Amino acid sequence: RPSQRRPMFLSGLAEQRSKLKAVPVEDKRDRSAANVGLSGADVLADEAERWKYFFDAGCEGWFDGLKAHTFRSSFVELKREEAACIVEHWEERRRAIAAAETDGRSAANPEQLAALLAQAAAHLEPLRERLHAAVAAECAASSAGLAFVKLSTRSPKDSRTALAKAEAAYAVRLAEATEGVVSDDNERWKILSEEVTRAGAVASGAAALEMLLDSERIFEDLEYALRGPKGAEAEAGVYNMSLVARAWDPRLTLQSEFRGIAWGGRLTCLCQYVHPLCFSELLGLKDRIEVDCCELFAKPEVTSAVQSLGGNCIIDFAWLGPGDVIIVELNPFDGVCLGTFPASTGLFLWEEERDRAIMKGEAPFETRIRTERLSSAALKAQCNPDWRRIIYGETKV
Repeated sequence: RPSQRRPMFLSGLAEQRSKLKAVPVEDKRDRSAANVGLSGADVLADEAERWKYFFDAGCEGWFDGLKAHTFRSSFVELKREEAACIVEHWEERRRAIAAAETDGRSAANPEQLAALLAQAAAHLEPLRERLHAAVAAECAASSAGLAFVKLSTRSPKDSRTALAKAEAAYAVRLAEATEGVVSDDNERWKILSEEVTRAGAVASGAAALEMLLDSERIFEDLEYALRGPKGAEAEAGVYNMSLVARAWDPRLTLQSEFRGIAWGGRLTCLCQYVHPLCFSELLGLKDRIEVDCCELFAKPEVTSAVQSLGGNCIIDFAWLGPGDVIIVELNPFDGVCLGTFPASTGLFLWEEERDRAIMKGEAPFETRIRTERLSSAALKAQCNPDWRRIIYGETKV
């Protein structure tokens, strides 16, 4: 069967090749993956230490110290067997999709995937109940009546369910938009980014659980937590994952988020979080944003939280207006592989010597805000396949 499909596959490539457009060399910067040349060996000598650091950097580790400076949160126990169920569901889902591809089908049977989801949800009913109580508490504290749910490490922002919801909302907004917006890549990106963010908001434990079961990021973190570092023997009690529900705050917009790098206990640089886009409203605010974020970082509670992570981490700020800054979260940054990917470092690149010197505090502090729009080709290069399909109408060959 594979040998029969191959000629069609090759002819399809030939057909698509004729449609390709050249991209200028200066626009060929794909920031979606790491420069593996800087990351060293696959199995690092200190992998067990890095594994511990990754999970210690989860929000349960720093929340109490930063409670006065971050969004309110409710933590939910995630039992080891529940984490294993989520991992198993993802693996079964992946096997079903792979089997469909092997059989030459364009997609797995939706009924089969729905049955796998229902089976996992049934096993996780006690978790849904605990999660729903936390979501309800956070929704009650939200002016929008919504909550955001994540692992203590990462969020399910790659959920297929959330993306489908965002895609539908994007289509509605684009249909109502002016021709100027429809023809503007930067504006279309903004609309989809806003809708993807909104699609992560939930009002029930069931909706939150569906996104957790539908996210590869969640699978990756839980699988890593359960497996432990390579070569290490299993240790009783080492698993310490949890879920967290946070009150949804509509003030947190794309242009309000800024990412800082802390190195050696000092804040060394700052840049806009949604780095591919240009926000004209930020151009005259850079100095004010820098002062406000630095002042918050200098508070003893914040510096103490950073020091608890060894002095090195990513710190995300929400600048809500002059003198009004909230810490969104802290994330691991080890200068080797954790947090050093181009998609994580925003307008700074760890692989570039000058940027690395700034990030390590060996050069003067710098704040970066995109002052000019990226070219259409450069902006498109930032897209993953799903976003390319939605924004540009591209489909996989």
